[in-house]
Amino acid sequence: MKILTLNTHSWLESNQIAKLYLLAKEIINSDFEMIALQEVNQLIEAPIIPNSSYIQSLSNKPIRKDNFAYLLIKILKQLGKNYYCIWVDSHTGFKIYEEGVALISKTPFINTQVITCRDSLNFTDVRRRSLIGGSVYYHEKEVWFYSVHFSWWQFKNEELFATEWFNFQKQGKISKNDFSIIMGDFNNDASIKHEGYELIQSTSALYDSFYQAQEKIGEYSVTKKIDGWENNKNELRIDYIFTTQPLKIKTYKILFNGQTQPTISDHYGISIDMEI
Repeated sequence: MKILTLNTHSWLESNQIAKLYLLAKEIINSDFEMIALQEVNQLIEAPIIPNSSYIQSLSNKPIRKDNFAYLLIKILKQLGKNYYCIWVDSHTGFKIYEEGVALISKTPFINTQVITCRDSLNFTDVRRRSLIGGSVYYHEKEVWFYSVHFSWWQFKNEELFATEWFNFQKQGKISKNDFSIIMGDFNNDASIKHEGYELIQSTSALYDSFYQAQEKIGEYSVTKKIDGWENNKNELRIDYIFTTQPLKIKTYKILFNGQTQPTISDHYGISIDMEI
């Protein structure tokens, strides 16, 4: 089973439509069965689409015509492949977007879940975070997937990640008895001591796919200054794929890093090929 996670930085990139096609063609060529996307934006005032059997909003915010995931689904369909998508909003992005996270699957979802880590906050507050989950059957197993976009360890001297992580733990299906894959932008670098990555390791039984993989092709998902990391000068591993079970992972691969493929976002993508 091949899966992909990517923070899309959607509609903040140049040549966005061309990059949508690059992403769609990679999904088809690699035959990804599940894709987790973050920063999936739509303009606040864009027209609302009619109900669709291929994409569903799991909140009171409807899908709009320029929703990045919706357009990706349309392009995949144009290229002859049907995928199914669920999306949920998190907060206002850059004052003009409804920003959210999405899961895209080759097969329809069996069950879905929304986890709002800070639901008491106003939608315009960047600290408001929603995470999305969906399950599919794979080899007669129900497997849960989550697309997550957490806050930084701290923001304006307020600790954010720990609160969000513990809320996710309480609500998500991520115990050692579950069969789940957690993918996305965690905004916490693996090399920083006493912050988010160490908190995950000390409070959960999750397995980091980077260390499980038999073959690693690349490591870092961010290598420059990006939104939210304006002072960055280092190579960062802040995007992850975690699993609740120890799996046989053949390959961990960084995509869209400007080497074998053009960059399509300010983050690189992470893909794994695993056996369930």
